[in-house]
Amino acid sequence: MKKIPLLNKSVDSKDSMKVPATSQPLSTSAHTLLSGSTASTQPLVSGVPQLAGLSAPKFEAVKRAQELAAKMGFRQDPEFAPLLNMFPGQMPPEVVLQPKPAKAPVLRLDALGREVDEHGNVVNIPKANNLSTLKVNINKQKKDAFQILKPELEVDPEKNPHFDPRMGIDKTKLLRPKKMTFQFVEEGKWAKEAEIIKLKSQFGEAQAREFKAKQAQLAKAKAEPDINPNLIEVAQRVSTKEKPKDPIPDVEWWDVPLLNSGTYGNITEGGLPEDILKKEKITLYVEHPRPIEPPAEPAPPPPQPLKLTQKERKKLRTQRRLATEKNRQEMIRQGLLEPPKPKVKMSNLMRVLGAEATQDPTRLEMEIRSAAAEREQAHVDRNIARKLTPAERREKKERKLFDDNNTLETIVSVYKVNDLSHPQTRFKVDVNAQENRLSGCAVISEGICVVVVEGGSKSIKRYQKLMLKRINWADAVKEEDEDDNDEKPKNKCVLVWQGSVAKPSFHRFLVHECITENAARKVFSDAGVGHYWDLSVNFTDEA
Repeated sequence: MKKIPLLNKSVDSKDSMKVPATSQPLSTSAHTLLSGSTASTQPLVSGVPQLAGLSAPKFEAVKRAQELAAKMGFRQDPEFAPLLNMFPGQMPPEVVLQPKPAKAPVLRLDALGREVDEHGNVVNIPKANNLSTLKVNINKQKKDAFQILKPELEVDPEKNPHFDPRMGIDKTKLLRPKKMTFQFVEEGKWAKEAEIIKLKSQFGEAQAREFKAKQAQLAKAKAEPDINPNLIEVAQRVSTKEKPKDPIPDVEWWDVPLLNSGTYGNITEGGLPEDILKKEKITLYVEHPRPIEPPAEPAPPPPQPLKLTQKERKKLRTQRRLATEKNRQEMIRQGLLEPPKPKVKMSNLMRVLGAEATQDPTRLEMEIRSAAAEREQAHVDRNIARKLTPAERREKKERKLFDDNNTLETIVSVYKVNDLSHPQTRFKVDVNAQENRLSGCAVISEGICVVVVEGGSKSIKRYQKLMLKRINWADAVKEEDEDDNDEKPKNKCVLVWQGSVAKPSFHRFLVHECITENAARKVFSDAGVGHYWDLSVNFTDEA
């Protein structure tokens, strides 16, 4: 009761309206008000309890302080609740008792410096893990965690008579961890994932899951055969045996050239006797196998140029010349090229020079004629510079006649002629083959003649025109044989076979006269193409 006047003075000041920052002053003031309220409570006037020194603003301040303390988690004093419940018609609020805050832990140590509890028992504190992140410590932990396994050898290598310690195989050698291998992606994996992401973006997760389930069912259906398992006949299981390994040979094939007898013979554990090996075969050089050229394959044909009409070619030429002239004029305008001199002739003398032509006409005429001669000589010099030399002209002609970069193989043509005895036709067959740079042979026998030529496509095409079109084989017969025309068939030439081979079989073109067919066939057999003769003999012209 003695502290109420002091409280009234503090409440009248402006600072008394602020909310206390701690719970202890609030509890003291609230407890003081409560203790005073029990002694001097008066009847309510306009809803505010009548206490000595307690006015409406003071009561509101106390009320707000109590509510704020409840929100901040401070413990409410139950004795202060009747003061807030004195409003007419208001139910008393539920008083929530907050638990008292736990006491701060107290560190207790014994004589040895160990931590003990309040009963004197030693507290067991687990050791903290090493949280060091240094690279050295991390590598040390990995090295400690890695379990090194020693190799398990079935047979002791020292007991093996063929063991060579120089090969670096040590039984105490430690194994290394296996290297990572390639993880190949199955075909169609990324396409399926892209389809699922597309469905997710369009229709959502549900549609994507449905599509994924359908894909799994489809893959399972493809994997399983479309057969009723109840209809499969039960039979004896067939065991698939592995392919037997080749037996170990007595002598390895790579050792045969180095051994005199072809066998290991008297090889002992101590070493090799000197008389077994071929010392001349052991050199410091590496012996490589002889390379074998692969069969020639035809190169793909080059792209064909677009065929243009004459009108289109003229139009393109005009456009190209106009662009060149425009570029030249632009360079003259920029000062990069010297402008050409005015082209003055005798016909345009007065029009170009005007009054200057009348001052000294003789000098001007000489200058005009010398300029015209100079222009003509420059034209001739340009043509001479552009003209090919004899060697270049010959090379160009050969390239046009014989070069064919499209085909790498050799084309072979086999012709069958009934009679090649006439000297004129024989000369044409021989000389044209040599001029077209063809290899092969012409074998003349009794009753049949076979001509075989090998070379490029252009040469073969020209020679084919000679053999089938240009030579009149019916008239190419000797005069002494003309009397027997009724008995002999009509002379003609037919193409038996034409194709491509990897390489030519003949080095040049030769004409052979053989008495018998066996001798004629031997000419082809010596070149490795005896089947050309057999093909020609058995060929029959259906026409």
